[in-house]
Amino acid sequence: MASLQQTATCLAVALLSFSDCSESFPISRGVQPALSRRNSPLRAKASETEETDTQIRDRILEEIDTGFRTFPQTNINLNDWGEPDDVVTLENEDDDTAIDASTLGQWDERDVEDKFDYEWDPDKGDEDPNNLDPNFEYVEGEQLDEEGIEVGYNPVFGHSNPIDGRTILNPPDSYVIDEKTRDDRLVTKDFPDGDPELKANAEIIAFRKSLKQTETYTDEFLKMEVPRHTAKWHGYPEQLSFPKQDYMNNRFTKPEDATDFDALGAARARKVAVQMARAKNNEWLPEGTSAAYHARKTAIYREKGVLVGSLLAGEIDEDVVAKIQPALSVLGDVVELLSIEMDTVFRFKYHGLIKNKRGMSAWAGVLIRNCDVDCTNVVFETGYRKRDPAYDGGDYWSGPY
Repeated sequence: MASLQQTATCLAVALLSFSDCSESFPISRGVQPALSRRNSPLRAKASETEETDTQIRDRILEEIDTGFRTFPQTNINLNDWGEPDDVVTLENEDDDTAIDASTLGQWDERDVEDKFDYEWDPDKGDEDPNNLDPNFEYVEGEQLDEEGIEVGYNPVFGHSNPIDGRTILNPPDSYVIDEKTRDDRLVTKDFPDGDPELKANAEIIAFRKSLKQTETYTDEFLKMEVPRHTAKWHGYPEQLSFPKQDYMNNRFTKPEDATDFDALGAARARKVAVQMARAKNNEWLPEGTSAAYHARKTAIYREKGVLVGSLLAGEIDEDVVAKIQPALSVLGDVVELLSIEMDTVFRFKYHGLIKNKRGMSAWAGVLIRNCDVDCTNVVFETGYRKRDPAYDGGDYWSGPY
């Protein structure tokens, strides 16, 4: 009998353990388990309370981690999740108050330059809001201390006295009691009609106003006395560009002699501007100043008879020319012999590029020395030409300088 009871107990434990794992395996439709953990009478006796949602969640997650429960994500339809209210729908597509991007216009640089209606724009003739109201009286002059120095003045930081020319001495009363705006029907009278205190009170008020004392208070941040009534400062207008000035400002050229670049056109105006800049004039100096400067610098050469610096021809020794003929053949049309100074200095008129002038002159000296001719220096003369037209915009103008 005892063995039979022991066998039944083992069978019940086995069935119970099998029912714990039954939830981890899929069950075919129409086939109900003979015994499950939830409907087992043994479980009802073993546990008096049901599992909470947190316990069920933790148990299912643990079974998934251990492999007892499968989680096929392919069977989940995301469209079945969520509330219908969460779906964004355009119920009123023809709403007149809706913002339409096509009607907002096009953004350009004018939106940055324009000012708001309340901004002060002196270019449009707006009155300066910083002008003082003539209906009030203001402090005149600066407050001076015992030594005659302006109060709050510092040689480094300048003026710092808050009581200045915008401080009001006779501030307006409240609109409730001001003579211009008060309504006796809405204001309780201080004294009944005919009371002698009315006249005395009016005299005291007039006397206090005649003192023109500056009403001040202590600012909690500045820790100093500041006026209570001042004319509002609206600031300076925003400058979107530099102030316009006359084109002929700070120029020595007379207005009637000025060059009208607007009437020349873009190409001609640039050409004339380059010529004027190269002439060291640029309309800052009177006409002829640059030419006079050049003549003054070269006058000493004419007085002493020095040909260096000009394109004038001088004396040439034909015997020396015959000896340096191989060098002249190599140089070709790039140079033209002008003179031979002191038997060892050779002057040439140079037709090549200015950027190669120094190198060509050194090479010409080497070629002359290779002809067994003494050469101490080679001078390439270019006259007024100081740059290469082909590499400088194609402009062949070269003077006067």
